[in-house]
Amino acid sequence: MSNLLWDDIMAQGANLAQVIDHLQGPEAPALAQAARLLRNGKPTVFVGMGSAVYLCLPAEAYLGQHGVPSWAMNASDALYTYWPTLPHVNVVLNTRSGRTVELVKLAERLSEAGLPFIAITNEPDSPVAQLASDVVWTNTRKDDLVSINVVTAMMLTTLLLAADMVGETAWMKSALAEMPGLMSRTVNQAISRADTLAEPFVSVRPIYLLHRGTSKGAATCGRLVLEEVARTPAVAMEIGEFRQGPVEVVDDRFGAVIFVPDGAAGDLTRPFVRSVRAGGGAVLAVGASESLRDLGEGTVTFAVPGVPDPLRPVLEVVPAQVLAYKLAEAQGYEPGTVRYLSKIITSETEIPNLSS
Repeated sequence: MSNLLWDDIMAQGANLAQVIDHLQGPEAPALAQAARLLRNGKPTVFVGMGSAVYLCLPAEAYLGQHGVPSWAMNASDALYTYWPTLPHVNVVLNTRSGRTVELVKLAERLSEAGLPFIAITNEPDSPVAQLASDVVWTNTRKDDLVSINVVTAMMLTTLLLAADMVGETAWMKSALAEMPGLMSRTVNQAISRADTLAEPFVSVRPIYLLHRGTSKGAATCGRLVLEEVARTPAVAMEIGEFRQGPVEVVDDRFGAVIFVPDGAAGDLTRPFVRSVRAGGGAVLAVGASESLRDLGEGTVTFAVPGVPDPLRPVLEVVPAQVLAYKLAEAQGYEPGTVRYLSKIITSETEIPNLSS
């Protein structure tokens, strides 16, 4: 089992080691400078498109838990709906390529208005980076097409920036030391159990990814990789919201990846998992091993290594990546091949290869 997408999935442990060394070495002054600029009492808005906004969600939750207002927003909303708010907040543009059309337009508009912004990017010479007040270069592996290493590495980068903002740089650096090895362990575990993870979902459309707390980042990135790689419709939703009506979809045709958190939130989630199973739904439960106890017969579980809560989404997205790969294979096409997606999205209006 090997192709370019598989190679990207396999590379995540080594890539995290490279990115962490870079961020704590030559890029440390730029990261510290960006954090200083954001410690000004204003709320912080992380802006991106697709996975580039979803991967900011763990940092949004982490800052919120420290009393620092922040939120993640897609660049199209920032351009056309929430533009009047941007002069009153810190703006961080998160973009792998620095060339996505909405991010370039927003960077140009911010620059023209004299509004400073920070760019987190893998392309320090890109149009967005050239317009930014300060740039943090992630130096992550360049995935073949679908964002894999970019997601886990840039998720970690935004978390490191957030930790610096709230004065927890030393704590975060200590926690990061174990992440490359834990990522490799998580990838290897997912690969060894790939068929088991996929089997309940082969005939399920859509797949729900249900979450609480910081796992929202893993759920939304997982939703996107299922749609991009497996061409399988997916829905990411907070569990409390799901219970307020959407729960009616649960039957023997229903399937969900459910992220089970630690602590009190986990105590809320385990009975929910058992209820979904009682209703006939297929469940893959993802979380730390202690959180996955007493989930009921027939629940497939995937235990991620125990890490601090803000970092868990970096590992939780891995089983969704492998699930997407196997579901693509089950449908008879090469995982990672796409019909409409291009590496850089340069049009706001048309779907490539569908426009007349």
